[in-house]
Amino acid sequence: MRSSTVGLRLDLKSRLLTTLSYDIRSQIIGHILGDGWIGKSKTSKYPYFVFTQSLKRFEYVWYVYNNLSCLCQKSLTLSKSIRRGKTYYFIQLHTRSYPCLLNIYNMFYKINNNKIVKVIPNSIIDYLNPIVLAYWAMDDGAFASGGGFYLHTKSFSFLEVYKLAGLLHYKFNIFCTVQNHDNKPVIYIQIKSIELFKNIVSPYYHKSLLYKFSSKKLKTV
Repeated sequence: MRSSTVGLRLDLKSRLLTTLSYDIRSQIIGHILGDGWIGKSKTSKYPYFVFTQSLKRFEYVWYVYNNLSCLCQKSLTLSKSIRRGKTYYFIQLHTRSYPCLLNIYNMFYKINNNKIVKVIPNSIIDYLNPIVLAYWAMDDGAFASGGGFYLHTKSFSFLEVYKLAGLLHYKFNIFCTVQNHDNKPVIYIQIKSIELFKNIVSPYYHKSLLYKFSSKKLKTV
């Protein structure tokens, strides 16, 4: 399935027949490492995928939506939240529940102390590719003063982030370190690997986020 199915109601048989292409599966995995997540409702045993971004990144969200609208019944939704008296607007993409998402869900989500938590599975080595890396960087990447690049991984443990950093070197020959930011782990891609990193992700990188590679717009990251 590649064309948009927004506005269509797909029965269970149709969703059972739906499979993920290499590109779509890789994109979703990239988002899970970044700003996406997979959950289950009380009325379905199959998971759905959710992606949320600030309204100011609408161009990027639209790019993501055009790729994943084949899995969506509804178009993008606009919501707002109030934090410390200030109003923030954000856009959300929400797919249907699909059996084809179950494998990804089981990879990344485990039960720990009766709570479902997102983890980095050992099997990530089989899925980490340039598409995954590009969407991960677009979601959670940022320019680092001095010329390097950060991949924000604060939602994972230090052990898991060391695993990711090792895989970046093993699979892409990217030199990186794990830094401690307020007792949370962050991957720092070293300056000597920036050009290689750019070459790997650039075929999938949206132009609206190229500022992440520049110090000129550091304040907007």
